[in-house]
Order: sequence, then C-alpha cells, then structure tokens
Amino acid sequence: MKRKLCLAVLTVCMITVFAGCGKAQDSMAEGTQTETEAPQGSPAAATPDEKGNYLVNGSFEEPDFTGWNVTNIDNVTEELDVYTRETDCFEGVQSLHFYSGSNDVNFTAEQTVSGLEAGSYKMTAHIQGDAAGDENASVYFYAIVGGETIKADASLDGYVNWYTAELPGLDVQDGEITVGVSVKTAPGGWGTIDDITLVKE
Repeated sequence: MKRKLCLAVLTVCMITVFAGCGKAQDSMAEGTQTETEAPQGSPAAATPDEKGNYLVNGSFEEPDFTGWNVTNIDNVTEELDVYTRETDCFEGVQSLHFYSGSNDVNFTAEQTVSGLEAGSYKMTAHIQGDAAGDENASVYFYAIVGGETIKADASLDGYVNWYTAELPGLDVQDGEITVGVSVKTAPGGWGTIDDITLVKE
C-alpha cells in the first residue's frame, strides 16, 4: 500500500516537473523570438540604381517631382515644373525647369535618403540658364549630413552652358543624408537642373 502511494506521489511530481519545463522552454522560445525581431521604425536599406545613384528620380525623368520636395518660396517663381525638351537636358529627355518674367525666382528642391551604409559619398549635379543680369543671384547645391550643411556654389552661365557642381567626401555615419539645390535670381531668370547623383565613394 505504501509502495503504491509512493509511486502515485512520484508520478504526480514528475508530471509537475515536466509541465513546468515545457512552460519554461516556451517562455525561453518566446523571449528569443522577441530579441531577434528588428526594431520598429528602422529604415530599409537604401538601394542604388544601376548607375550607383541612391537618389530617386535624380534626372527628373518621372512626369512629376517624384522623390523630391520642391518649395516655391513665397510662391514667387512663375514656372517651376518638369520640362520635357531634350535640348535643355544634361541627361535623358526631362529636367527641372524654372522661370519668372515679372517676379523673382526663389525655390529649393531637396531629397532625403535614409538607410545608407556608413561611409563617404559624393553628390554631383548640373545646372544651366541665365540670371538676367542679377549680380547678386544665389545658386548653390547642398548636402546636410550629421547636422552640418555643406554647400557648392554654382552659376547660370547661359543656354546649355552646363555648370557642374560636386560635393565629395560626404561622411555619412547615421545612415541619412539630405541633398538639394537653392536658386534665387531677379525677374527674368530661367534655367534647368538635371542629373543629380549621390554615389558611394
């Protein structure tokens, strides 16, 4: 009788121990799964195009400003659009076009890229046009990286006389960079911007 009672108690203890182990294993498995999950909100890795350019629509070949945040400051620029005329392009058949007859030209266009590998990058861009005799025209390309704004001055030197601006050695450590262009000229100013690239050096 005592032997049967001991066996029954032993059986109950073993069942309890194994059940507890199962729960512990389940908890460990759940904990491991949580630890291996990717942090919420992490940006996807940036992917370059076939030419190594990390910018979206860098040559403005889309029918709109896809990828770009274009700001017509104080709405003074009379024409600010995608221009379809191959002769006014540095590459492809479209470009970013600007013109004002009675008002100043004053706008920016910029794009932020996230998910970049740490390293050195280079921005290259092209602009052509005319500042309508404005000796105080302000035309430059820029990059914002690590909280610092780096500029490359440019100029409007006449029809299809392309000015090429370069910003090499852009040190990206936090995975993000903003590149852009700023144009401000007197009434009568016009031009096109094209083929902006951001490549890893």
